[in-house]
Amino acid sequence: MDARQKYITELEKYLKSLTVTERTNALDFYNEYIEDAGYDDYQEIVKELGTPRQLSNQILADYSIKANDKETQEGHVASTKSSWRVFWLIIIAIITSPITFALSLGALGVLVAALAAVFGISVGILGTLLGLVFATGVLLYTGIGVIATAPMTGIFYSGAGIALLGLLLICIPIGYWVIRWLAQAIANLSKYIYQKLLQRRTNHHEKDVQN
Repeated sequence: MDARQKYITELEKYLKSLTVTERTNALDFYNEYIEDAGYDDYQEIVKELGTPRQLSNQILADYSIKANDKETQEGHVASTKSSWRVFWLIIIAIITSPITFALSLGALGVLVAALAAVFGISVGILGTLLGLVFATGVLLYTGIGVIATAPMTGIFYSGAGIALLGLLLICIPIGYWVIRWLAQAIANLSKYIYQKLLQRRTNHHEKDVQN
């Protein structure tokens, strides 16, 4: 087994999460790339593309970005699962890929800050919804409990509970939409930063080749 075959075989092991078609396309592309470049030494391939695991992280991130972009066509918001998958795969790709450390460190700082903000807002939304659920339950329980002995008081508490229940039913889909939008926003930010890092890495590589 030559260096190219060894590299492609190792790369395939890390792409099991892709579909058969996606995996075949990726392997064929890099197999042809290595062959056309004339690399016949394993370390030479690693120097150009990174280790098979590093390259696989980039490939997985790229495919997750394509899937997320496909979901967001025509102005739709992608699923929360898709958006978070993009974010975490990009984080892994940035950490493991042979990108200049100073560049990746700054990018990670921005993404971690964005993650903290999204997490804080999401927790606040969930906390508010849980608070409404608790308050609704207390009011309805109290109203039903005293309506026999104090009808007006029972009606007041029951009415307040029903009003809160209506508010809760309105807030749940709004909260879900906001959390989903935040997930898409952080996915878009991570895609933007990732593309900028790849572009700067390409520019550094071209300068090294010229020198």
